[in-house]
Amino acid sequence: MSTYLWIMTAGSAAIFALYGLRCAKAERLPELRKNAWPNALLSFVLAATFGTILARVGYALLMSELDFEYDGIEALGLLLEFEIDCVSFFCGAIGVCLGVLLSNRLTRKGSAFVGMDAFAPFGALLAALFRLGELFFGSYGAGGELPEGSPLAFFPFALRIPVAGSSDYWAWAICVLSACFALIWAGIAFFKLRSRGRTGLSFTLTLFFLALPQILCESMRKRGMFWLFIHVEELLCAIVLAGVMLFWILKSGRTLPFLRRWTPFGILLLCIGLLVATEFAIDGKLFDLLPSVCYLFMIAVLAVIGWAGVVAARRYNEET
Repeated sequence: MSTYLWIMTAGSAAIFALYGLRCAKAERLPELRKNAWPNALLSFVLAATFGTILARVGYALLMSELDFEYDGIEALGLLLEFEIDCVSFFCGAIGVCLGVLLSNRLTRKGSAFVGMDAFAPFGALLAALFRLGELFFGSYGAGGELPEGSPLAFFPFALRIPVAGSSDYWAWAICVLSACFALIWAGIAFFKLRSRGRTGLSFTLTLFFLALPQILCESMRKRGMFWLFIHVEELLCAIVLAGVMLFWILKSGRTLPFLRRWTPFGILLLCIGLLVATEFAIDGKLFDLLPSVCYLFMIAVLAVIGWAGVVAARRYNEET
């Protein structure tokens, strides 16, 4: 655990240093250059604080871990138990965003959301870093077991999972897959969205396209947060998709006909319904399909959601 903490701290500090450097060198956006380094330092401190607290508290609340009726105030001591499978990545990400937003508000006053747009690619890098950090915790970052003799039974496609008193096995490296999606978006956000578009576009696009592939990854993850058969983080990602798209629609296209304006959101809701049905099929509760077929269908549905999101984002960006 100590090695993990050192690596995550050093990696996070480096990413926030890059964020400060980008702000300090933002020639076309002078408001970003204002207090660039103090803002980066304060962002790092607040993001680490809020991210850590919300990751643990969020898990405790979502999983009904705090039982004051029987444990009294001593139940709060559970929050100090910081095992990787007792924290919520999603809630931690919310804490990081809140920390950066508060820092931008305190150091730049009126240009907080400009700073969030600048932070977008670095937020994706942080997501990739912490997903790769799951490599320290064995099966937590893994999916289902690979068939014996699979040609993909090697890193980075799979992780060797040790089993006490039994032979090891290979499982899909879901944490690596999640990190790859985040790294790809970090590159897109940095090179394709740099200083372009309406304020808030880069940040909301990053939220949307980090949450989108994570639905697939959480579905494939073997361990995690569950309500019966429901993957909690998968559900929260779907809520983010709906929330971001609603923001885009409500802030744009007021002159568009009602049907055209709300079509992307209708497509999103339909696709979420299809994803729920796919999860039932994966669990064997609906249809008799191979998991590989279900996941291919899920990928197709997520691609449609991505297309609908791009349409809604473009309309938001075109609004003056």
